[in-house]
Amino acid sequence: MKRVGGITAGFLLLLGLAGMALYFPAALPTNSDFSALHNTTLALVRRIPIYDLNAVREWVQPLSGVPDEHFFLARFPYPPWYALATFYLGFLPAASAATLWFELNLVMLFASVWFLTDGWNGRLRLIAFPFALLFLPVLGALSVGQYDFPVLLGTSLILFGLKKENVLSVASGATLTTFKPHVGGLIFLFLLIWLFIKQNDFSKQSLKYIFGALLALCLLGFLADVDWMRGYLNLLLNYQNEGNVTACSECMSFPMLISRWFFDGSLRTAIFGAVTLLSLSSVFCYFKRASFLKSPAVFITAALIATLWINPYFYNYDFLLLLILFAFVIENSAGKFTNGAVIFAFLTPYFAIGVYGRAGNISLLLITLLLTVIFYKQVKASG
Repeated sequence: MKRVGGITAGFLLLLGLAGMALYFPAALPTNSDFSALHNTTLALVRRIPIYDLNAVREWVQPLSGVPDEHFFLARFPYPPWYALATFYLGFLPAASAATLWFELNLVMLFASVWFLTDGWNGRLRLIAFPFALLFLPVLGALSVGQYDFPVLLGTSLILFGLKKENVLSVASGATLTTFKPHVGGLIFLFLLIWLFIKQNDFSKQSLKYIFGALLALCLLGFLADVDWMRGYLNLLLNYQNEGNVTACSECMSFPMLISRWFFDGSLRTAIFGAVTLLSLSSVFCYFKRASFLKSPAVFITAALIATLWINPYFYNYDFLLLLILFAFVIENSAGKFTNGAVIFAFLTPYFAIGVYGRAGNISLLLITLLLTVIFYKQVKASG
């Protein structure tokens, strides 16, 4: 009965947000990152295979009002169930669709904070909501309509579900991490490893639900494109050959810094750097496995940290996942130094990007390093 009530409430919330977006569209950019999702859903609701780029372009270009020679079809390098979960955007004008997507991202953000702060005292939990909203990568992701929020919500649900031993939360969270695979993939993999290691009734049930959900998603994918497996793979392979992706000029990650400082600055070289970092961190984690296996919160947060350190194709808005690391550090804080470090980490990107512009994005890597050190000290101190 509760599940039916939850589904009904979610449906009514979606209708309410859609109504607000339709009648009060915000002045959000529609030709930004969001355009990839909107163009894909426009094709989806008209039963055009979403990975047939020529067919999608032929349909959406006249709707854009942009001359054919100047029209750029932004790629949608995400699995088909992402488009299926947002198909209703294809029924709305661009401005209304962008507004609705903004609203949905806000809902996912605040739901994530709710799950991450479960058990916190009331005042601290209340502060967490504006803290999350005002974190600079979050504002950036909201403004361009980025796609990280399902991964943020999914990871938060996983942590909540593992703490409460709630199978539905764990399975739902695992499903959401697959929406942006190159960001959520390592978290998903670490979750499976944890569940396989535990081998209790809860973990077995969770694995059954997760693999059942994945199978269902793969089958549903054929509704979006009957040839989605081949089309999606081809899109990913061709996507890597696009100029902006190959150069990754706006990427901000540790492997890309290694590539720029010491090699040719390409994404291909950064991938080798990522493999090196992964190998070194794997060796470190092997020798420290007793510490990282002490709790699911530590293990999954370690997966998040590995993603932040290793993933070469990372943009400034992807660092919104630091909210999960912030939550862990704050929850396990034991003194004023940690609290001061959290405030410093929160404010530093404002100063660095405000003064140095895009060059200030490196501050996101520096605060990742700071929070990682605090995380490790907290894990070590807890025995």
